[in-house]
Amino acid sequence: MTANLRKMGLSALLACVAALCLAQVLNAQTAEWKTYRYASDGFSASYPSEPALQKRDVPTDAGSFELRSYVVEDGATALFIGICDYGAKVSGQSPDVSLQGAKNGALDNSKSHLVAEKKITLGTYPGIEFEAESDAAHFVARIYMVGTTLYQTLVVYPLNQSYAGTTRFLDSFQLIARTGK
Repeated sequence: MTANLRKMGLSALLACVAALCLAQVLNAQTAEWKTYRYASDGFSASYPSEPALQKRDVPTDAGSFELRSYVVEDGATALFIGICDYGAKVSGQSPDVSLQGAKNGALDNSKSHLVAEKKITLGTYPGIEFEAESDAAHFVARIYMVGTTLYQTLVVYPLNQSYAGTTRFLDSFQLIARTGK
């Protein structure tokens, strides 16, 4: 009977140690994420590391526009926020037209097909959330039209996999006061 009690005690001790180790790992993962603020582009978001800023011109039916991207690669996953100011080119245009155009452009450029789509909002601003897949990747996107500025949030990961931080990243996106524009 004493041997059984020792085994049970050892099992309980090992379970406690495992739980403590798991808690430390989860706390370490939580501590890695940090909120970054970009007042010049009017947003903040949480990433597992500091994003790299990339700028490039993107041709559209309405002309060429600068796309500013804030990107982090986390293993095989990419976390992306893109900002594009359309200015007067979209004044008076329905936000839904701009949102659908952005979604369709993303699908075409990535050679992906739509898996799911729904209308969303960020405060009072209209948006679309959609999921799509290509031959190699799955992505989840939320796109918002804020005045004449398009904000795109996107998580891309290998097909038939998932990324545990998807909702955390997408939900962390917030508008903040814009400076210098």
